[in-house]
Amino acid sequence: MKVIHWTPKENKSQILEKGILITDTWISCSILTPFKNLNRWWLDFLLNDKEYIGIVFELEEIDFPLVHDHWCIDTHTEYDDNFEVISKKRNDLNEILSSNPKSVFNDLKGLKRDYEQTIVWRIGNTIDESSYLDKDGIYRPDDKKIIASGLKLIKSNPKKAEKDFFDNPDFMEFVFEDYEVLLFKNVEPNRIERVIQANTNYSYNDLINEIKAHYNKSISLSK
Repeated sequence: MKVIHWTPKENKSQILEKGILITDTWISCSILTPFKNLNRWWLDFLLNDKEYIGIVFELEEIDFPLVHDHWCIDTHTEYDDNFEVISKKRNDLNEILSSNPKSVFNDLKGLKRDYEQTIVWRIGNTIDESSYLDKDGIYRPDDKKIIASGLKLIKSNPKKAEKDFFDNPDFMEFVFEDYEVLLFKNVEPNRIERVIQANTNYSYNDLINEIKAHYNKSISLSK
């Protein structure tokens, strides 16, 4: 599983020499996909006026535990009585683990499983918005039914699943547009595989192909 870390171009020499160093307690990346619009979503969203480059590297077990979730830019800010900022810091791993343990992953296998299940859930939710009334009288998504609907479509019509979902850049952006990977350890320079320009149409297909192969295999075994 490859990820990309966007950084101002002025940092290139330092990163190639010393690697990607933790600042403010963590490093923010995105999981690479076959889709340029998704790979550079954060770069476009933040509307940076600097020239940026993308640092591509492979996730390894030494990077875990890490966080994968949407809107992970959790910043704790304290204000005085005049609403002036007194202090500002990003939450560390223990704080994230305490507030949102589902976003913390301890190994690559678990991260891949969650990534895959997120896609399946969104496919199911697109065709079946199942919900239930909880004890507080609030309607919540029925995750089991939604995932079952997604799996049913994938297995009954794999060509439609690929065309409309797995290979659809607009759908995949809808699923993962605001997701991040947060690393809490430095990335050594020898792990950097590629440095790309912001306008480079770079794609990575292995992860999606691995997920599709998993379902193609389960379909063939069920016949």
